[in-house]
Amino acid sequence: MMPAKPLAILTRPRELNAPLEQALVQAGWNVTISPALQINQRILEQGECLPNPADFDLVVFVSGNAVSGYASQWGAKCVWPASTPAACVGIATAQSVRDAFGSSLEVLHPAAQDIQDSEALWRLIEKGDKMPERVLILRGQDGRDWLAEQFMAHGVSVRIHVAYCRELATWTPELKLQFSSLAKDHVAAVWLLTSPHGIESVMAQIQRAGLSEWANLCSYIVTHPRLVEVLRHRLGDSGRATTIETSRGDLTSLMSSFEKVRQNQYPN
Repeated sequence: MMPAKPLAILTRPRELNAPLEQALVQAGWNVTISPALQINQRILEQGECLPNPADFDLVVFVSGNAVSGYASQWGAKCVWPASTPAACVGIATAQSVRDAFGSSLEVLHPAAQDIQDSEALWRLIEKGDKMPERVLILRGQDGRDWLAEQFMAHGVSVRIHVAYCRELATWTPELKLQFSSLAKDHVAAVWLLTSPHGIESVMAQIQRAGLSEWANLCSYIVTHPRLVEVLRHRLGDSGRATTIETSRGDLTSLMSSFEKVRQNQYPN
């Protein structure tokens, strides 16, 4: 069942939740913030040379965390070269790039109406006048290698630099108590999940807490079609009927998805 106010559980890093949290509360939702991942800025090792954007024809940021991590590693000494364009898979990350390195910086990214992923970005790169010869990809300590593989298949020199580190977050005692109480009362929630690592973290904690049955009562919003299969796999056979809604990651699309789940699954 659902309470008088439906419950949204937001699992993105805490600082990314404010606009969505505010919009949900205004729309009559209760909101719980439960970051799935702990993001840590990576300190360069002694003697490690930080890659300079001036040495590349294109710099790709995989996420906003890559932007803040790289900016932190540079400190105040980074002056972005006008000759080096940047690229990313989403509009929000593109704005983070401009905020960090200059509002006039050229940033290539998929349009708002397109799926925000590496495949969409690659199609834009292929349509360009010239394939870059040297590419820098900024990401976490691991991740999907698909984009790097496409570049290398076209003879492009690729350097991958770890700009930040992610760890699986652990629920606080307060969150454990809240979720256990919801499960005991058979109160469903709507989870927002935005990455394979985030899904892994949330589902692992649910399993450790013995809340798998409750997880199958909940509904989920994911920000890429590819995440549906990842989540289905973690939910298992008993979760085949669980509602999973796919949404773009912008505020308007997310709000539309939350309201769709509320109207379809929990009508008044």
